[in-house]
Amino acid sequence: MEADVVRKANPLLRDCHASEQQVVTRLKDYFPELTVGDREMYTSEAWDLVHGVHPAM
Repeated sequence: MEADVVRKANPLLRDCHASEQQVVTRLKDYFPELTVGDREMYTSEAWDLVHGVHPAM
């Protein structure tokens, strides 16, 4: 599931230029079972990928 969440967050950050908080909020629509903390963690991972901090998944 982690990869699915990060894959969903990537285009929101990269293509839509959404803020991290907007992505955290939007991920709730796709993954309502995740806690805010989980959505923040996955958004942070996606941000790192978009900005070249981590290797691509």
